[in-house]
Amino acid sequence: MFKILFFNAPSRNITYLKTNVRIAAPSYPNLTLATLAGHLIKDHSVRIIDLDFVNDPWQSLSEEIDSFQPDIVAASIKTPVYNITRDLMANVKKKYPAVKTIAGGVHITAMPEEAAAAGCFDIIILGEGDLVLPDLLKSPLSSAPRVIPARPLIVDLDSLPFPAWQLFDLTKYKNSRISSRANPVGHIETSRGCAYSCNFCSKLTFGTDYRMKSTNRVVDEMEYMLKCGFKEIHIADDSFTQDIKRAKAICNEIVRRGLKFPWSLINGVRVNLVDEEFFRIAKKAGLWQTGFGIETGDQKVLEKISKKTTLEQIKRAVTAANNAGIDTFGFFIFGLSGETEESMEKTIQFSKSLPLSIAKFDICIPYPGTDYYQELLAKGKILHQDWPSYIVHQIEKPIFQHENLDWPTISLYYKRAFREYYLRPSYFWHRFLRSLKNGDLLYDVLYFLKSKW
Repeated sequence: MFKILFFNAPSRNITYLKTNVRIAAPSYPNLTLATLAGHLIKDHSVRIIDLDFVNDPWQSLSEEIDSFQPDIVAASIKTPVYNITRDLMANVKKKYPAVKTIAGGVHITAMPEEAAAAGCFDIIILGEGDLVLPDLLKSPLSSAPRVIPARPLIVDLDSLPFPAWQLFDLTKYKNSRISSRANPVGHIETSRGCAYSCNFCSKLTFGTDYRMKSTNRVVDEMEYMLKCGFKEIHIADDSFTQDIKRAKAICNEIVRRGLKFPWSLINGVRVNLVDEEFFRIAKKAGLWQTGFGIETGDQKVLEKISKKTTLEQIKRAVTAANNAGIDTFGFFIFGLSGETEESMEKTIQFSKSLPLSIAKFDICIPYPGTDYYQELLAKGKILHQDWPSYIVHQIEKPIFQHENLDWPTISLYYKRAFREYYLRPSYFWHRFLRSLKNGDLLYDVLYFLKSKW
């Protein structure tokens, strides 16, 4: 039996709390770590520490190591937190040389040479790590390879254990009323992979083969989450409605079991993979909010980024959800491939034409592992690899040289979009009526006053 300590690197502060979207900063226990721990907890002693809630990450991590005396310290790494995770692991190796350090995640999978060169990760796992860790711990770690290549994708997702949510103190996690109806909120994945290949999205970890948990497994896991203490569930899939029949079946099963809880498609759904019937059924099952990956209001840009959707499909999908009484959340991105000032202007105007409850505007970040990153890198247009600045809400530090636009122009339209969308009299009136109906008026006033316009 091994003792394994997972840590979640502090990310909420740099990703949200120092940006103009801080009022809507999400707060979730880490699904990836809970899932990995779920594979190990029967045979090993496992702990998870969330460093998002501490003032001094290294001191807290060190104290946990002193208390737990783990054999292994492990982390799953996204691009913006690579530097701080690397530095924490370097401290672990320096102070606790006998402890093995393990790293995986989307950034590690995209940049394995960088991780290997850092010298602080004993074992680097590429791709899906679910089955790698349990197999790795069947033999002495001293004989483990430094870099473990990605395995074939897991086909039978029903075989995966439930995430080990009991390893978190769920009372710490609180989301704003912008993105939740009840706290704490938990993520669930009902599928992996996405059959589409937008050029700004990485498919290195989960691939383009769409793999699903069965209807009963999904609703069983939802029931389990409610028993663990979650009051609301957010579906984290890349493409929940890829199989629309299964999506409807899940909704019907929630209703059949008499489960009453709010849930959200927070990551969004594709506008070409939904219909009016789905939204009616989902609303009955408790869906209160759905996101849409709209991206742009320019059809030519949609084609350039390989989105494979149309403006008309976007209008139909958003309208259908709105008519079903579901809050709608639109995601828009500036600085995409082929973007121009004209296309960004179209995006702003298009966003205002849709019956959206919320619009979220981002700046496109070419993350390692995406086609966009590779394209820009090949052309020498990636300006630096200062990973903490690779966040979609920061406008101070240029990251890449766009083919048509300079960074100040992209930043200008990004800031304009928020002001023009939210400071319209028509939006004020719409939001006021919605707030009265849902009892959110005081929350909305508070969020407005705290926003940086």
